[in-house]
Amino acid sequence: MSSELEPTSAEVVQTSRDRRWRARVPREHRATVDTRLAWLWNQRSGTVQAVWADSPDMLDKTAATIILQALFGKDLASIALLFRRLEGGPVDDTVLADDDLVL
Repeated sequence: MSSELEPTSAEVVQTSRDRRWRARVPREHRATVDTRLAWLWNQRSGTVQAVWADSPDMLDKTAATIILQALFGKDLASIALLFRRLEGGPVDDTVLADDDLVL
């Protein structure tokens, strides 16, 4: 495997003897908040929590916050917003704010 895809020691958080969580979204998934959301959605919750807690990148933290709020908060409006962003392609925040989500 290419070392380019391997996380650096600054991007990995050691949580137990053999388990490591990435602390940042990989470079190739940092184009937008939506690409970060898509990458984080396919990770374990430990990785999402590590990104939220340890990433120095504010957009990484924002994407992790959206996922954690939707899942741990059991907030249906946040879950609907997350699925809309994941399934519907990129949507401007202003468009989402203007829409009334009907649950």
